[in-house]
Amino acid sequence: MKSEAKFSADKKELRSYIKIKRKSVENKAEKDSLVAQNLLSLDEIKKADTVLCYISLDDEICTDEIVRVLLDSGKRVGAPYCVDNNGNMDFYYITDFDDLRIQSFGVREPVIEKCKKVTSFDNTIIILPGLCFDSNGNRLGYGKGYYDRFLQIHSLISVGLCYNSLIVKKVPTDMYDKKADIIVTENDIIRINGGKNG
Repeated sequence: MKSEAKFSADKKELRSYIKIKRKSVENKAEKDSLVAQNLLSLDEIKKADTVLCYISLDDEICTDEIVRVLLDSGKRVGAPYCVDNNGNMDFYYITDFDDLRIQSFGVREPVIEKCKKVTSFDNTIIILPGLCFDSNGNRLGYGKGYYDRFLQIHSLISVGLCYNSLIVKKVPTDMYDKKADIIVTENDIIRINGGKNG
């Protein structure tokens, strides 16, 4: 069994490699749009009352179009808010992008003075960011543990967004890492426990 230090080193090395690789993704806007289309086609998204969705940074798959479509379709959308530096995170309902401002880590986060905190998670689905995923649903995040901690508390259907070129053979994992139930790329919808629907 690998030591904790070895897992940490493996993840750090893979993060560095993927960050460089992600910067060189070609036709990003087109691929982002295809990812959005595939995501929005999911029955799980269509049936959900609330969608918790990350608000994208520069090199991440852009979620702006996804959030707009969800809001326009009458879904409730929750955006993440980092409570502290210890990996604790809440979600707040947003009604448009004016409900966001740039806060911790340069991320657009909800203005909590004007947004309502999400406290009920019935019929809710969560969209996960990630540097890369593997075909078993394992996710490499940024090392802060926010989403893993959140999913330890709230058992939700989770969907990871990833470029096809960043699906790797194996993501190093430990006991605290939470898998995605579905991975959506520009080309595929990968259901971890239900096969692959192209």
